Amino acid sequence: MELQADDFHHPFSPYDIQLQFMRALYTCIEKGNVAVFESPTDDDGEPEWMLEYAKRESSRAISERRKNLEIRLANARQEEEKQKATLESSDAPRKKQKLGVSSRAPDGLIADDFALDDYNSEGEEESSPRKRGNYSSDLSAGTLELLERFKYNISKRSEKDKDDGDEDVRIFYCSRTHSQLTQFARELRRVNMPSSLPKDFSEASTDTYGLEEDLQQPGVAAKQKCPFLPSNEKGTQVLQFRDHALATVKDIEDMGKLGKNIGICPYYASRSVIQHSEIVTLPYPLLLQRSAREALDLSVKGHVIIIDEAHNLMDAISSLHSVTITLSQLQASIFQLTTYARKFKTRLKGKNRNYVAQVIRLVASISDHLRAILERNQAPEGPVQPSDLMSGKGVDQINPYKLCRYLQESKLARKVDGYVEFSKEQEDRQAGRKPSTPVLFHIQSFLLPLMNPSAEGQLFYQKIQGDIQLRYMLLDPMNHFREIVDDARAVILAGGTMSPMTDYLNHLFSYLPSSRLDTFSYGHVIPPENLIAHVLNKGVIGTEFDFTFDTRDSERMIIDLGRTMAALCQVIPDGVVAFFPSYNYLSQVLSIWKRSLVGEKAQTVYNLIEQKKNILHESRDMTMSTEELLGAYANIVRLGKGALLLSVVGGKLSEGINFSDELGRGVLIVGLPFPNIHSAVWQAKVQYVEHKAYKECSGSEASRQLAAKAAGKDFYENSCMRAVNQCIGRAIRHRNDYAAIILIDKRYDKPVIQGKLPAWIKQSMASSSVLRPTGATIGSLSRFFAARRARQIK
Repeated sequence: MELQADDFHHPFSPYDIQLQFMRALYTCIEKGNVAVFESPTDDDGEPEWMLEYAKRESSRAISERRKNLEIRLANARQEEEKQKATLESSDAPRKKQKLGVSSRAPDGLIADDFALDDYNSEGEEESSPRKRGNYSSDLSAGTLELLERFKYNISKRSEKDKDDGDEDVRIFYCSRTHSQLTQFARELRRVNMPSSLPKDFSEASTDTYGLEEDLQQPGVAAKQKCPFLPSNEKGTQVLQFRDHALATVKDIEDMGKLGKNIGICPYYASRSVIQHSEIVTLPYPLLLQRSAREALDLSVKGHVIIIDEAHNLMDAISSLHSVTITLSQLQASIFQLTTYARKFKTRLKGKNRNYVAQVIRLVASISDHLRAILERNQAPEGPVQPSDLMSGKGVDQINPYKLCRYLQESKLARKVDGYVEFSKEQEDRQAGRKPSTPVLFHIQSFLLPLMNPSAEGQLFYQKIQGDIQLRYMLLDPMNHFREIVDDARAVILAGGTMSPMTDYLNHLFSYLPSSRLDTFSYGHVIPPENLIAHVLNKGVIGTEFDFTFDTRDSERMIIDLGRTMAALCQVIPDGVVAFFPSYNYLSQVLSIWKRSLVGEKAQTVYNLIEQKKNILHESRDMTMSTEELLGAYANIVRLGKGALLLSVVGGKLSEGINFSDELGRGVLIVGLPFPNIHSAVWQAKVQYVEHKAYKECSGSEASRQLAAKAAGKDFYENSCMRAVNQCIGRAIRHRNDYAAIILIDKRYDKPVIQGKLPAWIKQSMASSSVLRPTGATIGSLSRFFAARRARQIK
C-alpha cells in the first residue's frame, strides 16, 4: 500500500513533490539501498543574517509526543529520587559544582609528566598501523580539533554498553557544520511524531556504566582529573542529564547548557543518551573518518546514514584524509624534538631513544628536500615522490611499519607537544623568550600516510611567500566511504543541487550493483512560471561572450559585459547577485569598469551600472565581514534602491547563503568556473580518473584510451558545473518566490553543459541560439517581471 501524507507526520500539508520525495526515501531505507536525492530547498523564513528584518518564532509548542515522554521520564525519576536522597544523606556530603570553575591547581603539572613510558614491545611484526588499538594518530586536523577540545583520552565503552547488532535501527544525520545540525534539530521539533515507546516502558536503572574507569586513563593524579567527569558518585546527575536530554529534541548548544546547569560534563554524560536515541546528529569529520568512529566507539552497522548538503561529500572525504605541512613547521618540530630529547636524555633508553632519533632523521630528511626545492629555480608547484622525501642519511634504515606503530603506541607527539605547551606557560612568566607553538602532532598526521603510501594519494609542493607547503592529497574517496556503505543498512545523500550526479555513480559507488543504487532529481515547489533561465551568448554591443582562459582578458568583452549587466539591472528589480570565476578575475573586471570610456571621459561602465543599482562586491581582503557585507546589501534592497552584489564562485557567498525574495530576483553566472587544469593537483586528479577508467574498460587499446579521456573530461566538467549549480541554488527559496537565472557564456548553449544543470533549471530554460539577439532576452526578462508584478497587485 502506498504511503500517504498522514504517514509522514509532516508539520504542514506537503507539496506533491515533497510527498514523492518522502515516499522514495522511505522505500530506499526499507530496501537497504544507497540513494542520491536532489530536491531544491524550501525555506520557511529568512536566512539567519536577515533576522534583523524578519525574526523567526522564538518558541514552539511542545508536541504531544514529547509531553508523553516527559510523563514517562517523570515516573522514572520518582524511583531515582530514593537514590538521590540516600546519596545526599551520606556521611560525606558533596557540594554541587558549577561548570566553568576548575578545582585543578594551575601549577599541577610538572615537566616529568611528559616523559615517555618505557617502550619494550616485542614482536614488532610488519603489520598495518590501522589494525592497532590507538587510532587517534590517524585523525585529521579538523577532527583532532573537535576531539582534543575536551582534553580527555577517549577509550572504549564497557562491554555491556557496546553495539551488539541487535538494537533498534538508529538514524545518523550528518551535515557539514554545527549550525546546519542545529537547524535540523530546530526543524525536527516541528514534527508531531507518534510515540515509538512501548506502553509498558519504564526505566529506573541506576547503573552508570563505570564511567570514570572507562573514560579516564588509570593512574592520573586526582588533582589533574576533570572534576565534572561522570562517575559512580555522580550517578544521579548522569540519570538526570539523560532524562532531560531525551525529553526534547536538543542540539549541541542545548546539551552544553544542560550539562552546565546540572554540573556534569555534557560530552561524556551524553554517552548514556546515545543508546536510547533514535536520531543522532554529527558533523562530517566524526562520521567520515574511521579513526574518529573508532575513537568514539561509534558503530554504523545496521543503521541508516543520511548525509545532508552532500554535494561536496567527495571533496570533504578527500580533504579529511589530506594533510598539509610547511617547511617552517618541520623546522619547528625538529627544534622541539631535539629540545625534548635533551630534557629527557636520562629517561630515553632502549627503543625510545632509537625511535626518537629515527623521527628526527625522518623529519630532517623531509625538511632538507623541501629546502632544496625552495632554493632551486623550480616551478611554483609540482608533484613530489615519497622516495625523494626519505632519501636523507640513515632514513633508508627505518622500518616504516615499526615506526608507525611506535608513533601511535608511545604517544610521542602528545608528550612532546604537551611539554612544549608546558614550557610555553613557563616562558610566559619570563621576559624576552619567545614561546613555541606545538606542531609535532600535526607533523605526525603527515608522516603516517607518507610511510604507508597508497595509490589513491599523491604528494605535492607549493611555494608560498618565502615558505613551502607539502601536501598529501587523497585523490579517490571511494574506499574510505565504502567502509560506511558496507556496514550501514541504508545510505542517503541529499542536497538541493546534487547535479551532475555521474560523479557519485562513477567515483563513489561504482562497485554497487544497479539494484542497490538509486538517483532522484525532483523539481521545485514553485510553479514553472516563477522561474526563467536564459543563456546570453552576446552582449548588448554584439561581443561574443567567451570567457575561456585564453580570451577572457579582452577589454572589449569586459566592457560589453558591464553594459549588458547595466541593461539587465534595468529590467530585473530589487537585488541581483552575479558570480565570477575567481577573485582575480572579478578584480580585473572592476578595474576595467572604473576606467573612463573612450570618447566619454566623465563616464565609466561602473557608473552606468550604478545608475541602475548600487554595486557591492566581495574580495579576498575585505575590510568588512561577510555578515556586514550581506547586511549592507540587504539594507539597500529593503530601502527599494536596488543593488548588484558581485561575488565569486566557490567564494564566501556561493554556498549556504539564501537570497530569497527581493534579495535575489536575478542570479547572473559569468563564464564557467573550471579549475586550473594546468595546476599540478588538477593534472593529478584528471590523470588518476583517466588511469582508473582505462583499467576498468575492456576492448581495444583505442577504445580504452577514448574511454579514459572521456572519463577525465566528464570529471573536470562536473567539478565546474557542481559549483555553478550551487550558485544558482542561492535564489528561489520558497513556493511564492520568483527569479531569473542568466548564464553568460556561449558555452552554456552546449547540450553536454546544459545536461549537467538541475532538472528544475533545465525545464525553465528559455529556447536560445547563437543568433538570438540580446535585446530579445532583455525583452523576455522585462515581460517576466512585469507579469510577476501584475500577479502581486491582483
